[in-house]
Amino acid sequence: MAKVIVMIEHAMDMQGFPGSEIRGFTDMIAGDFLNIYPSELKFPFHELNTTSSCYLQLTNKTEHFIAFKVLTTNRAESIVNPNNGIILPRSVCNVTVTIRQQNGAPPNMQCNYKFMVQSVMAPNGATRKDITASMFHKEENKVVQEFKLRAVYTHVLEKS
Repeated sequence: MAKVIVMIEHAMDMQGFPGSEIRGFTDMIAGDFLNIYPSELKFPFHELNTTSSCYLQLTNKTEHFIAFKVLTTNRAESIVNPNNGIILPRSVCNVTVTIRQQNGAPPNMQCNYKFMVQSVMAPNGATRKDITASMFHKEENKVVQEFKLRAVYTHVLEKS
Protein backbone atom coordinates (compact mmCIF):
# COMPACT_ATOMS: atom_id res chain seq x y z
CA MET A 1 0.00 0.00 0.00
CA ALA A 2 2.82 2.42 0.88
CA LYS A 3 4.43 1.82 -2.55
CA VAL A 4 1.17 2.67 -4.29
CA ILE A 5 0.88 5.93 -2.33
CA VAL A 6 4.47 6.89 -3.26
CA MET A 7 3.75 6.11 -6.93
CA ILE A 8 0.60 8.25 -6.87
CA GLU A 9 2.49 11.10 -5.21
CA HIS A 10 5.19 10.79 -7.89
CA ALA A 11 2.59 10.95 -10.66
CA MET A 12 1.06 14.04 -9.06
CA ASP A 13 4.50 15.69 -8.86
CA MET A 14 4.91 15.13 -12.63
CA GLN A 15 2.04 17.47 -13.49
CA GLY A 16 3.41 20.51 -15.27
CA PHE A 17 6.81 18.92 -15.99
CA PRO A 18 7.71 19.85 -19.60
CA GLY A 19 6.57 17.17 -22.01
CA SER A 20 4.81 15.14 -19.35
CA GLU A 21 1.40 13.66 -19.43
CA ILE A 22 0.01 11.40 -16.75
CA ARG A 23 1.06 7.96 -17.92
CA GLY A 24 0.94 4.49 -16.53
CA PHE A 25 3.47 3.57 -13.89
CA THR A 26 5.07 1.18 -16.37
CA ASP A 27 6.73 4.26 -17.93
CA MET A 28 8.90 4.72 -14.83
CA ILE A 29 11.96 2.83 -13.63
CA ALA A 30 12.17 2.25 -9.88
CA GLY A 31 15.50 1.44 -8.23
CA ASP A 32 16.65 1.47 -4.63
CA PHE A 33 17.88 5.08 -4.86
CA LEU A 34 16.03 6.71 -7.75
CA ASN A 35 12.78 6.67 -9.63
CA ILE A 36 13.48 7.54 -13.27
CA TYR A 37 10.75 8.90 -15.50
CA PRO A 38 10.21 8.16 -18.32
CA SER A 39 11.79 4.76 -18.90
CA GLU A 40 12.10 5.48 -22.63
CA LEU A 41 13.33 8.78 -24.09
CA LYS A 42 11.01 9.98 -26.85
CA PHE A 43 12.48 12.56 -29.20
CA PRO A 44 10.00 14.40 -31.43
CA PHE A 45 11.07 14.23 -35.08
CA HIS A 46 10.29 17.68 -36.52
CA GLU A 47 12.35 18.22 -39.63
CA LEU A 48 15.77 17.41 -40.98
CA ASN A 49 18.92 18.94 -39.50
CA THR A 50 17.30 20.28 -36.34
CA THR A 51 17.71 19.41 -32.68
CA SER A 52 15.16 17.56 -30.60
CA SER A 53 14.83 17.50 -26.82
CA CYS A 54 13.06 15.47 -24.22
CA TYR A 55 13.09 15.46 -20.45
CA LEU A 56 14.08 13.02 -17.77
CA GLN A 57 13.07 13.28 -14.14
CA LEU A 58 15.25 11.69 -11.44
CA THR A 59 13.58 11.41 -8.03
CA ASN A 60 15.67 10.58 -4.97
CA LYS A 61 13.45 8.37 -2.85
CA THR A 62 15.92 7.99 0.02
CA GLU A 63 17.00 9.97 3.06
CA HIS A 64 20.56 10.14 1.64
CA PHE A 65 22.37 12.35 -0.85
CA ILE A 66 22.53 10.53 -4.21
CA ALA A 67 25.13 11.21 -6.93
CA PHE A 68 24.15 10.50 -10.52
CA LYS A 69 25.63 10.69 -13.98
CA VAL A 70 24.06 10.17 -17.38
CA LEU A 71 26.12 8.39 -20.04
CA THR A 72 25.40 8.20 -23.76
CA THR A 73 26.70 6.15 -26.65
CA ASN A 74 27.10 9.27 -28.81
CA ARG A 75 28.49 12.26 -26.90
CA ALA A 76 29.27 14.16 -30.11
CA GLU A 77 25.61 14.20 -31.17
CA SER A 78 23.84 14.55 -27.82
CA ILE A 79 23.80 17.01 -24.95
CA VAL A 80 22.68 16.03 -21.45
CA ASN A 81 22.14 18.89 -19.02
CA PRO A 82 23.02 18.37 -16.27
CA ASN A 83 24.98 15.22 -17.09
CA ASN A 84 25.81 14.64 -13.42
CA GLY A 85 24.83 15.99 -10.04
CA ILE A 86 23.78 15.45 -6.47
CA ILE A 87 20.13 14.94 -5.66
CA LEU A 88 19.17 15.89 -2.11
CA PRO A 89 17.08 13.50 0.00
CA ARG A 90 13.48 13.19 -1.23
CA SER A 91 14.18 15.68 -4.03
CA VAL A 92 13.90 15.78 -7.81
CA CYS A 93 16.37 16.64 -10.56
CA ASN A 94 15.10 17.45 -14.04
CA VAL A 95 17.46 16.61 -16.91
CA THR A 96 17.19 17.83 -20.50
CA VAL A 97 18.46 15.50 -23.22
CA THR A 98 19.00 17.05 -26.67
CA ILE A 99 20.08 15.26 -29.84
CA ARG A 100 20.77 16.40 -33.37
CA GLN A 101 18.37 15.12 -35.95
CA GLN A 102 19.40 12.94 -38.85
CA ASN A 103 20.20 14.20 -42.35
CA GLY A 104 17.38 11.96 -43.54
CA ALA A 105 14.34 10.43 -41.93
CA PRO A 106 15.49 7.51 -39.76
CA PRO A 107 14.30 4.11 -40.98
CA ASN A 108 11.29 2.96 -38.93
CA MET A 109 11.85 5.98 -36.66
CA GLN A 110 14.67 4.05 -34.95
CA CYS A 111 17.10 6.04 -32.82
CA ASN A 112 20.57 4.57 -32.36
CA TYR A 113 21.31 6.59 -29.23
CA LYS A 114 21.37 4.79 -25.92
CA PHE A 115 21.57 6.34 -22.47
CA MET A 116 22.42 5.02 -19.03
CA VAL A 117 21.83 6.62 -15.64
CA GLN A 118 24.22 5.59 -12.89
CA SER A 119 23.51 6.42 -9.25
CA VAL A 120 25.37 5.91 -6.01
CA MET A 121 24.98 7.04 -2.42
CA ALA A 122 27.06 10.17 -1.75
CA PRO A 123 28.33 11.65 1.52
CA ASN A 124 25.89 13.98 3.28
CA GLY A 125 26.56 17.54 2.23
CA ALA A 126 28.18 16.52 -1.08
CA THR A 127 27.91 18.95 -3.99
CA ARG A 128 28.39 18.55 -7.72
CA LYS A 129 32.07 19.51 -7.42
CA ASP A 130 32.58 16.48 -5.15
CA ILE A 131 31.57 14.04 -7.90
CA THR A 132 34.44 11.91 -9.20
CA ALA A 133 34.61 9.09 -11.74
CA SER A 134 35.73 6.71 -8.99
CA MET A 135 32.42 7.22 -7.15
CA PHE A 136 30.77 5.13 -9.87
CA HIS A 137 33.33 2.28 -9.89
CA LYS A 138 31.82 -0.98 -8.78
CA GLU A 139 33.50 -2.24 -5.63
CA GLU A 140 32.74 -4.67 -2.85
CA ASN A 141 30.23 -3.28 -0.31
CA LYS A 142 29.27 -0.43 -2.66
CA VAL A 143 26.05 -0.26 -4.64
CA VAL A 144 26.19 1.41 -8.04
CA GLN A 145 22.83 1.27 -9.76
CA GLU A 146 22.63 1.42 -13.54
CA PHE A 147 19.54 2.00 -15.64
CA LYS A 148 19.63 1.70 -19.42
CA LEU A 149 17.23 3.95 -21.30
CA ARG A 150 16.16 3.34 -24.85
CA ALA A 151 15.61 6.29 -27.16
CA VAL A 152 13.03 6.51 -29.95
CA TYR A 153 11.82 9.12 -32.39
CA THR A 154 8.17 10.08 -32.39
CA HIS A 155 6.29 11.62 -35.31
CA VAL A 156 5.21 15.21 -34.84
CA LEU A 157 1.99 16.01 -36.67
CA GLU A 158 2.02 19.44 -38.25
CA LYS A 159 -0.98 21.66 -37.49
CA SER A 160 -3.03 22.71 -40.52
